Amino acid sequence: MIGAILFCMVNTLAGQPESFWHYPETAIRGDGLSIYNQTNRTFDFFLGRGWMPYLLACLIYLSAAFSFVSLLPRKAALTAIFSFLFGHFFEANNWLVVRWHLGLNATTMYGFVLATIIVFAVFPTMSSTFGQIVKRLRWMMLVPMFLDMINTLVGQPSSYWLHTETAHEANEVSRFFLIHGWYAYVFWDMFYFSAGFLLVSILPRRLGLICIFIFTLTHFVGASNWFFYEWRMGMETPVIFGIILSVMIVMLAFPTPDITTPQDFLSNEAAA
Repeated sequence: MIGAILFCMVNTLAGQPESFWHYPETAIRGDGLSIYNQTNRTFDFFLGRGWMPYLLACLIYLSAAFSFVSLLPRKAALTAIFSFLFGHFFEANNWLVVRWHLGLNATTMYGFVLATIIVFAVFPTMSSTFGQIVKRLRWMMLVPMFLDMINTLVGQPSSYWLHTETAHEANEVSRFFLIHGWYAYVFWDMFYFSAGFLLVSILPRRLGLICIFIFTLTHFVGASNWFFYEWRMGMETPVIFGIILSVMIVMLAFPTPDITTPQDFLSNEAAA
């Protein structure tokens, strides 16, 4: 969690224009706009005061977040950790795609790295019951995937329904099918979702779990981009969506009421 926050913080500072270091009021956000832009306000108050106040605020934030998740009961702590991860994954992804112009591939690559770290950190040991976690979480994976599809259709301009060539979509594959009609896009997504569901079901368990988190993270960003960039609902919406997914992950992966660690869950399942 701390690593994801630090990665986001480093990108925020590295992505600032040269003028920022002498005139902090010229600071920009992850979406490339000024921090004072009235649309889609984010949490960059201290950045406009200079890099030193920003670093101090980040250190306080890091310490508070670390202490917060360390003091909470384990299930609540895991939920909070995943919520922080989702929020900062989205923010760092903005810098990678918008400021550094790395494209949508950056989302997949960063998602792969973060998903791998999550799986090895949260599920360090293997067990015969590990497959139960995969079976439960693969259903959660479908939530951001379906929301991404729904947002894509809802977000199309009114002209699209008569002139499909006016499709509005950054992903080239999705745009290709959208241009051929909404039914072609839905058919493609149903095939893609089914293939992803089958893939995580037949892969070796740890690799399957990594893929579940890759799909979850990338489509979390895909769905959240419509809220953030198109409908200008601010960072609050991706944060709330991340919290909802975090609750689902913890409830499905660790359903045992008296769980204290992931290893405890695996031991309880084996004993049962």
